[in-house]
Amino acid sequence: MSDPGHVLYVEGETRAGMADVLSNATDRVEVRAASRVEEALDLLSAWPADCVVSAARLPDARWLDLLERVRTADGDRAFVLHPAEGSETLASEAIGAGVTDYVADGTSIDALAERVHAAIDGTNATSRDRGPERVVDLVRSIQSKLVRARTTEAVDRGVCEALVDADPYVFAWIGDHDGTADEVVPRASAGVEMGYLDAIEITADGSELAEGPTGRAVRTRELQVAQNIPEEPGYEPWRADATERRYRSSAAIPLVHEGTLYGVLNVYADRTRAFDDAETALLGDLGETIAQAFHRIRLRERYEAQYRDLFEDAPVMIALTEDTATGPVVEDCNRRFADKVERSRDELRGRPLADVYTDEATKRLEQGGYERALAGEFVTAERTLCTRSGERLETLLQATPRRNTEGDIVGTHALYVDMTERKRAREVIDQAEAMEASMDGMAILDGDEYVYANRAHADVYGYDDPAAIVGNSWRTHYDEAEIDRFESTILPSLAEGEEWRGEATGVRADGSRFPQELSLSPLSDGRYICVVRDVTERRRYEERLERQRDNLEILNQVVRHDIRNDLQVVLGYAESLRRFVDGDRSDHVERVVRSARDAVEITETAGDVAEVMLTADTETASMGVRRPLIDQIEEVRSAYTDAVVTTEGSIPDATVSGDEMLGSVFRNLLTNAIEHNDAAVREVTVDARRSDGRIVVRIADNGPGIPDDRKEAIFEEGETGLDSEGTGLGLYLVETLVERYGGAIRVADNEPTGAVFAVELPIVE
Repeated sequence: MSDPGHVLYVEGETRAGMADVLSNATDRVEVRAASRVEEALDLLSAWPADCVVSAARLPDARWLDLLERVRTADGDRAFVLHPAEGSETLASEAIGAGVTDYVADGTSIDALAERVHAAIDGTNATSRDRGPERVVDLVRSIQSKLVRARTTEAVDRGVCEALVDADPYVFAWIGDHDGTADEVVPRASAGVEMGYLDAIEITADGSELAEGPTGRAVRTRELQVAQNIPEEPGYEPWRADATERRYRSSAAIPLVHEGTLYGVLNVYADRTRAFDDAETALLGDLGETIAQAFHRIRLRERYEAQYRDLFEDAPVMIALTEDTATGPVVEDCNRRFADKVERSRDELRGRPLADVYTDEATKRLEQGGYERALAGEFVTAERTLCTRSGERLETLLQATPRRNTEGDIVGTHALYVDMTERKRAREVIDQAEAMEASMDGMAILDGDEYVYANRAHADVYGYDDPAAIVGNSWRTHYDEAEIDRFESTILPSLAEGEEWRGEATGVRADGSRFPQELSLSPLSDGRYICVVRDVTERRRYEERLERQRDNLEILNQVVRHDIRNDLQVVLGYAESLRRFVDGDRSDHVERVVRSARDAVEITETAGDVAEVMLTADTETASMGVRRPLIDQIEEVRSAYTDAVVTTEGSIPDATVSGDEMLGSVFRNLLTNAIEHNDAAVREVTVDARRSDGRIVVRIADNGPGIPDDRKEAIFEEGETGLDSEGTGLGLYLVETLVERYGGAIRVADNEPTGAVFAVELPIVE
């Protein structure tokens, strides 16, 4: 300012005398005072101040009313709120209302003077540096540059440029920490530099050159700030160069991700105290975001380098194609592909893929082969390529869609395995000892006729000699329905060079039918190999298993319903006898009650085991763990009224992969904790909590515990607990179900006595 600024301080009662104090602290502004809102407005009408400083508590109105009336008169006039007693709520309200700056109580008078100067000059903290819009714009600008950046150099440049475009930053640079020399070496910068980086030296070795924000940030991996460069004690080595370029405060932000330092970002402002808590929090978050971008790019570069090495040195032929209006074009290929077709890579780039295909292979390419590859539906097939010299190159092709960085399909990855020599050798072997020794029926067909069959093939179809098959049509081994299926769906695939595997119903020489597994593989000369296996015995075995399964289901119904219902009646009558029997005979009643209850539990557990066996291939579904666990806790409390069952904290409603048997896991563990507990007062504690993407349910008891040498064995089928008369199925069932749900179960010692069973189940979205 060439002329002193004009400041009106509205003191109220809480800031009486502050106008004089501010006036004595600076000669750059003329300060006048008012104690009330009306007095201040009258003074402003005759003496238009550049800035109004107001206390928060005024005798005749709220400071918000004063702000509104000041801005109504002059929308550009600076307004600084300076409360005697501030709070986060007041600060938030002030910034939201649009004050130019908010100066908290406890701020020194010199700092207040600087903030008032800044407000008048238009470099105030709130309306420019600290305004919500500025923060959002800065974050958006940097994130946009990070998303677009493909190299670390682009990240460096984009971050520095975005920062210096935001007031009050005038200079930004990023440096690397050279661990050998223990110094910080600049690698990128933007803004008002004027040779500053050439003039300074910064280390991280604990010397005087390491005591600035940059050196401390490298050593501590934490953000460091110098709020007043002209007076900062540790800034001496760089003070003259910094102040010459009008740097007044600076911050150093370590770029750290997962423990790795990717550099240190340095930001300089043209005023003191530019970095308050909100600003440093923003810069700290940006530091982590920038470091993640470096990590992502370096990881991608490493993967790309590995992919390039694999692409160049792969033992197979690779071509990258581009989908064009005129058909697929070779965009790039590896050395092996170029060498095999006897052309240079430069010669191949941009040429139609059909130029290296034979006429037959080109026809397949144009008749849907390439379209299937683009759609991800292509299966492995044979393709014949043509070399420059006209030699045929027999290959096995696998093609998959290729996408650009936006995710759009632009072509294919095509992998070719040279099968020329291997194929010739295989065809010889297919007709020699290997086929003859096979346990499966193997044959070679030329058109409709058998030209070769091994002994096993003749046996499958009920012939004494393979010669009885050779020369006959394959159609003699199938009925009309199967022949129609082969001709309509299977033979066309073979004609395309694709293999076929599946099941069919064959016809033996005596006319009997039998189920078979069949595979058909085309050869390069138009013939194809037929492999057949009689699966009659396997089908009978499967049917027998199905009948056994049905019988087991009937037995399960009897155990779980008929027997269990009768036992429940016995238990009910036994419990009712307690009222009529006393003395020594009451022990007999209790024995009956316990035995009946044990029998009920055994039938329940046996039924659960049968249910698991019957539903072994049943798919699980997402379900909450809280309700089944609470239901089982309540049932156990009702069944064992003399036991104390408690829960620690609330049970989270985590979603896991499970089924209707999930409750059996908790019931068996809770029952086990009570039944095998010999304490005077049987206590069971249930605790459930989330941990690293899993829900962990711990069931602890105060019983005798489990010896270390038994902790693994107790989960085996038929193993029983200490002095137990049970079946040993309960814990076996628990482990079986937990593993079905993708979880794990462990047992450990409880303190001071007892055992703790921990069930861990993965949480699903």
